[in-house]
Amino acid sequence: MTETNEDRAYEVEFLNCVVDKEDDFRIVDSDTHFAEFAGIHPSKIKEGKLFLQDVIIPADRQEVFERICKKDSRFIYMDLDMTDGQGRQVFVHCTAQNTEGSPLCRLVFADVSKSREKNRLLKERASEINHLIDLVNGGVCLFKVTENMHFETLYINEGGCRIFGTTKEQVRKQTYRLDEVIHPDDKTLVYQAVGKAMATGEAIDLEYRVRRHRDEYIWCKCNAAVHKLAQDGCPVFHAMFTDITRVKEAEARADSANDKLINLLENLSGAIFFTTPEKPFECDLISGDFVKLTGYSRAEFFERFDGDLSRLISGDRSALEKQLSQEIKSGACEAQYTITARGSRLKRVRDVRKLITQQDGSTAVICELEEIC
Repeated sequence: MTETNEDRAYEVEFLNCVVDKEDDFRIVDSDTHFAEFAGIHPSKIKEGKLFLQDVIIPADRQEVFERICKKDSRFIYMDLDMTDGQGRQVFVHCTAQNTEGSPLCRLVFADVSKSREKNRLLKERASEINHLIDLVNGGVCLFKVTENMHFETLYINEGGCRIFGTTKEQVRKQTYRLDEVIHPDDKTLVYQAVGKAMATGEAIDLEYRVRRHRDEYIWCKCNAAVHKLAQDGCPVFHAMFTDITRVKEAEARADSANDKLINLLENLSGAIFFTTPEKPFECDLISGDFVKLTGYSRAEFFERFDGDLSRLISGDRSALEKQLSQEIKSGACEAQYTITARGSRLKRVRDVRKLITQQDGSTAVICELEEIC
């Protein structure tokens, strides 16, 4: 990464001069840094050719003069803008010291214009980063875990405000805590994950419910990790929240549909199973009569044989698989072969298949095995 002048540390430059308050603030002495800054030779300064008002911008002159002339003020501290020999405005910190019993006042200026400019650039960058973070669709936030396991929200982007039904103003006023919106049934899970992350430094990857409004909960996926330690030693987490409510609802619908299908298969007569045209013996679902025919439970069939019916077939499996793959393209087909059921029992079966088109446009094959003598 290339280092720029803005990224480098800078040295503060000090400028010294002495003015005579009773001689129209004439500069009677200075160091070389001040002379270089003012763009005038030191000899000219000693000749009295430069006045304090020549190097202070008009807007600050009156206040500076009043403060250094204030009675019984030996030391004065102030900020002001000066103009250098090239007409550039420079921001400085100034310390003025009046000499007791004398009209002379020594002024020391610290050129901190680079500091102010750097702060301005940092603020601009922070503003740009915050704007970009607000454009993130998910919720981005920082939260501190206190000693009593409260999740104090330190920052939240616009996406997070939408997810949690809150505002940045509530976060700024510290009236919003992430631990207060966790579903009661999920709190133990969340606290355990946060505690583990604090102890091991591992990232958090959780799905749990949070309250958006009074009686409305949504599902969120939370990815978080310890970002740093706060000044009080409490860990600060950087977290990303994604609303996965629709995904969870779709999964619930799919699970419900799958349960209904399995229940239907349980009550259908016949050893029925489902495959795809491309893999005619890899079963997706099997019926209760299929279990009775083979003698293997569902768990055993799918765990021991990976749901692959060809592993029970005796004879040339590859030729049979090729035959079924080709013939099913016409919409229906039939084949006969021998399987080895539980207890090494050989059974001759008739395999009748039909190609069906599903709602999403994909195809599947519904098959029925019938034992024949």
